[in-house]
Amino acid sequence: MPTLFRRAPTQTVTENVNGVTVDYEIPDTTTPPRLPFNLDATLRRLLFVFAITMTAGAILWGTVAIGGMLQLLAPAWAAYLVAGVFDAGWAACLIAEWLLRYDSTRAQAPRNAGVAMLVVSMAAIITHGSLAGSWGWIVGIVGALVSAAAKGVWAIGMHTIRIKLDPKYEAYLRTLQQQTGTEQALALGERDRMLTQARTVALRLALEARRPAETTVDQITDHPESTPVQAPDQPVNQVEPTPEPVLVQAAVHGAARPVQPEDQVTELLRRLKLGEHITKKGAAEILGVPESTAYRRLAAAQSLLRQYN
Repeated sequence: MPTLFRRAPTQTVTENVNGVTVDYEIPDTTTPPRLPFNLDATLRRLLFVFAITMTAGAILWGTVAIGGMLQLLAPAWAAYLVAGVFDAGWAACLIAEWLLRYDSTRAQAPRNAGVAMLVVSMAAIITHGSLAGSWGWIVGIVGALVSAAAKGVWAIGMHTIRIKLDPKYEAYLRTLQQQTGTEQALALGERDRMLTQARTVALRLALEARRPAETTVDQITDHPESTPVQAPDQPVNQVEPTPEPVLVQAAVHGAARPVQPEDQVTELLRRLKLGEHITKKGAAEILGVPESTAYRRLAAAQSLLRQYN
């Protein structure tokens, strides 16, 4: 039956209308065959529903019992928060064991850790019961058996779905998983490297922009206006001013050297794109700056060129 979010099934009909072949869709009124009732799948789902319910009850009881004991030495909110760690630990190991159910070697570690955490949790619950009075230890034992029962049901459920693979197929599956994990790790590493490289280039440019401008031969400096020089015996109307200083702007290969760090990096990047081989000394000659500064500009331009490629 079609619903609001599910499209009604259709079927495509091909007919020839006046010599033209057309395709159109009509509602599909055929009833699809129903799958037979699967009792095994239903019982398996019911088993894990019971296991999840029992685990939730065990975590709740363990938190209340252990939290009541820890409350003697700590605030209530901290006591109950820490108490939940005891049963939540072995429950988390159950999830890890489920994920590794096709790898018996790797699943052994979370299975053993879960059993150890369960023993610690049961011991803490029994200890809390013993503090309640002469018969309190019985209540503690019963409460501890709740966690043991939940863990046991999970173990039975895992046993019903676990497939024992032959060693060669288990090794084959593990190899495929390692190859896929390696490819993913390499891709994530390459992404981190590119992001780090981009941040490094941006940081270098920001530092260069904050660095005080270095004096170069192409920078125009302000000179005081020339004042006339008059000899003692020279008439006033024949005073000749001193010659103005000549402003020199060096050029390399016919282009003025850029002054700003960003412009210098852009100039080097342009030349690198054209295929020029630029060394530290060559960059210093092009930009008219010391070789140490030229090396930083050249490194930034090469980093940008690798990003573009």
